[in-house]
Amino acid sequence: MLRYLLLSILLISCRLDGDKPVDRDKFSYRTGDDTELFFKNIRQSYYQLEELKAANLNVFRLKKRPLKEDRAVVNLAIVMNWLKDEAYILVEPGTLLQDESRLRVVWKDTLNSDTGEIVLADRGKGNMLEFASRLYEGIVANRTFQIESQGQLVNFLGISKDREAIRVVMSDYYRLTRVF
Repeated sequence: MLRYLLLSILLISCRLDGDKPVDRDKFSYRTGDDTELFFKNIRQSYYQLEELKAANLNVFRLKKRPLKEDRAVVNLAIVMNWLKDEAYILVEPGTLLQDESRLRVVWKDTLNSDTGEIVLADRGKGNMLEFASRLYEGIVANRTFQIESQGQLVNFLGISKDREAIRVVMSDYYRLTRVF
């Protein structure tokens, strides 16, 4: 019986940030030595590393991110500027969305039928962080999503693996920059 209790606690602790609200007052690109060590020692193994030495940047892409080219996907990457001790979110549209000048996501709340949209028109670091944060919040709130592709709204983030990829990257990013 004790074994089952310990196993249950371990499984629950794997999603420590699953329902935490995002506090925009804590938004910062700054990382700390402790958060970088946690990421490198615990979380980095879940990511593929691309080193951009000339720019002093390391780009971390989740290994289990969606790579399908037959549906609309958006992947997130964590970009670490090790010279400045900063981290950023990089929004990377999949093949079907690469030619879009902006990303427009329409969401619907399944509980109360509220609707809204999330738009990424300019790709600055603040805009990408806000876009990704709003996706994260929608995923945590169990909203449904559609994204504009070639002038039409198509299903988006309807597959749990796609949703989980965004949730995991944002949780890691928030821990890295002390939002969580």
